[in-house]
Amino acid sequence: MKTKFQFIDSIEILPFRVEVATASDLEQVAKLRVSCYGKHLPAVAAKLFKPEASDYELGCEVFVAKSKMDDTVIGSLRTHANVLAPLPIEASLDLPSEFFGTRMVEGTRLCIQSGLSASLVRASLLKAQFKYCEENSVESMVATGRKPVDRMYDGLHFLDIAEQNVFYAMEHVGGLLHRAMYLPMLTGEETWRLNKHPLHKFFFETDHPDIDITGAKPLNMPWSTSHRYSAPQQHCVDYSMGLSVF
Repeated sequence: MKTKFQFIDSIEILPFRVEVATASDLEQVAKLRVSCYGKHLPAVAAKLFKPEASDYELGCEVFVAKSKMDDTVIGSLRTHANVLAPLPIEASLDLPSEFFGTRMVEGTRLCIQSGLSASLVRASLLKAQFKYCEENSVESMVATGRKPVDRMYDGLHFLDIAEQNVFYAMEHVGGLLHRAMYLPMLTGEETWRLNKHPLHKFFFETDHPDIDITGAKPLNMPWSTSHRYSAPQQHCVDYSMGLSVF
């Protein structure tokens, strides 16, 4: 059964559209990824000069923010559902048993063009992911964040999937250390409301006609959510204790 949180009391028009990427959009997405990753992770950026195989896979969607002025892609986010295959993080981290058999969607390749609207674009792409999770009865909205990006997810009340404040070497981002985090879909809205999160109104009380996920493929097939394999042992760092652990 789908869980939806409807408290709409206003409508907001955005200066861009958020929608599912078309094949032609993906070329722009690739250029944006190279630009964004090249600033901090050049080794990863070097592999992103063209669309990736995951951009076309069933169970994955690429959401893009496109300028209304000239259709330029100014932000993108790819989602991976564990409907047919493990999540990207599962190549590097064994999920705790409480996640076995649950529906999860991981957001990857979050890239935003720098500018005055960057924060609004980021919030809109994350709202698109949240709506996508709602539509597909997903239980956990998953993300990974390198230091200090992980603090953004802390601010969104994401929780650590495994050990608290531990960073794991993630295969899908070049082996760099990231925290693995998730937002429980069932309690996320309540958590934000009780904590008076500034994005609660944006996510749950405002209708954004420009955030349109109707182009996403419905995941109305049996989900293969069981844990399939053990991830290889990875280097990780516990920053809270100042220790390097394996």
